[in-house]
Amino acid sequence: MGAGREVAISLDGVRGKNVMQLKKLNTALFPVRYNDKYYADALASGEFTKLAYYSDICVGSIACRLEKKEGGAIRVYIMTLGVLAPYRGLGIAKHTGNLLACSDKQRRCHQLL
Repeated sequence: MGAGREVAISLDGVRGKNVMQLKKLNTALFPVRYNDKYYADALASGEFTKLAYYSDICVGSIACRLEKKEGGAIRVYIMTLGVLAPYRGLGIAKHTGNLLACSDKQRRCHQLL
């Protein structure tokens, strides 16, 4: 993980078959337990919830929920964004945020929170 090396970061969507990885990351990253509604909202957000991998090791995540506003506008609310401590400072969270902004433009969401 030295300076000047290309970082191998990849992202994958969260689905029913890998939601346990998100649960394990949340347990390691945050001092709270999230309920079933959190995970249902994360799964329902589609491409807005991702697992981040560094060299094929799951090291972080971003979980969002979609909120409908009056007039049909959609707001993307970031519920959690986290990276395991040994992998912080490598741009992984920034990478997930950039992808989120791209997805936001494609779906024409009106607010990203």
